[in-house]
Amino acid sequence: MRYLIVFFALGLTLFAACKKEEPQPIDEVEQLEIDLEKIDNYIIEHGLVDDSLHHPTKIRYIILQEGSGLKPRYDEDSIEVAYVGTLLDTGEQFDANDAFRAKLDQNLILGWQIMLQEMREGDRYQIFLPSFFGYGDKGSPPKIPANAVLIFDIELKRVYK
Repeated sequence: MRYLIVFFALGLTLFAACKKEEPQPIDEVEQLEIDLEKIDNYIIEHGLVDDSLHHPTKIRYIILQEGSGLKPRYDEDSIEVAYVGTLLDTGEQFDANDAFRAKLDQNLILGWQIMLQEMREGDRYQIFLPSFFGYGDKGSPPKIPANAVLIFDIELKRVYK
């Protein structure tokens, strides 16, 4: 019996030693820095430096068209937008809609919740979202991989009170 216990303990030790160590996930702060470097490089490479603005959250955006209508309030209003979403790394379009309607505080990714509050009816922005403000380290398979940096062209068509 004693040999069986020693053999079992030795087997567990060998199994633990042979098990491959899985890569540790990158923390959100480190991932944000990686994403911001990708975004800033994209902005430079596409000659958008003079047009780009930096939100306090570190989201980058460009105002493509200025409107003059209402601004949505987070916990009260619904919005209607037209948008096109693409992946920064590949330029692949993953979604589009000409008349998407939602409550601002429900079922929207964090980047949209933040940036739509900055917009007025009639505004059209190009928004560069670090992965944390989009779908994060899980992504939204099959179209959006983990830690994907997203670009959205969004037009705020209407605010519903």
